[in-house]
Amino acid sequence: MFNANSAFGQTVRVLLLGAFITLAQGAFAQDFIKGGEETFVLNLGAILNQFDTTFRLDGEGIRGSDVNLESNGLEKDISSFQASATLRFLSRNRIDLLYFQAKRSGDHRLEETLVIDDHVFPVNFNLSTELKNQFLIADYRFSFVKTDPIEFAGLIGVYGADVKYNASATGVISGISQTVSTSASTTVPLPLIGVTLDWYINPRWKIWGSVAGFSAHISNVDGSIFVAGVATDFMLTRNFGLGLSYLYTNLNADVNRSDFSGSVDWKTNGVSAYAQLKF
Repeated sequence: MFNANSAFGQTVRVLLLGAFITLAQGAFAQDFIKGGEETFVLNLGAILNQFDTTFRLDGEGIRGSDVNLESNGLEKDISSFQASATLRFLSRNRIDLLYFQAKRSGDHRLEETLVIDDHVFPVNFNLSTELKNQFLIADYRFSFVKTDPIEFAGLIGVYGADVKYNASATGVISGISQTVSTSASTTVPLPLIGVTLDWYINPRWKIWGSVAGFSAHISNVDGSIFVAGVATDFMLTRNFGLGLSYLYTNLNADVNRSDFSGSVDWKTNGVSAYAQLKF
């Protein structure tokens, strides 16, 4: 699952090197920012995601097959760049952004006939699949409880995903080589409501967690989302630190648009390592 040459592995090596250099410069003598008094935080690193994805693309008057993409050749694990930022204003107010992407592809010999869009993908054809995703989570947080060690906040926000899907299959029927292909793209925006908890163990070390979700019918998207995460940050100097986090997502959405009719369902387990700048 872990590849030392992957983006995730390269990021870990860079972070460890940065930590060694920073400690060598006498980091322990720094005047650290007290928890809850920072104004801006930027995290840059990599995320290693494990996907479980089911995809359905309907044709004109035809219901498509529910296709588990990982069981049909798509990569299950993928690493990519991740960035997040938090802006604190008026002490108890924060705005958060989290972005990452995933581009996966794979090949599989079909063990059953699939209906995707208006096309039939026959059994024993060689299926090639590509799925590109971009994910953005944005929220506003207000801290109902804010003490030296603990900060408890409620959040409202949005989970947005951009989906681009391509499928192509080749095979032979009655001695004639044939190719079947289709593609589709859509966005899946869903609202979030939840809570977060920050535990400031000391000015250098923080552990925090969040839980959020919602079920809604917005325009042509009818779906539900659940997101939960936990992380820990450790500052090596006043403004530079390292962090590790875990993020779980479960999304189920039916989409009914002129250029996309079907459903996208996925579960993700993501582990990320990042460098942190705090001001």
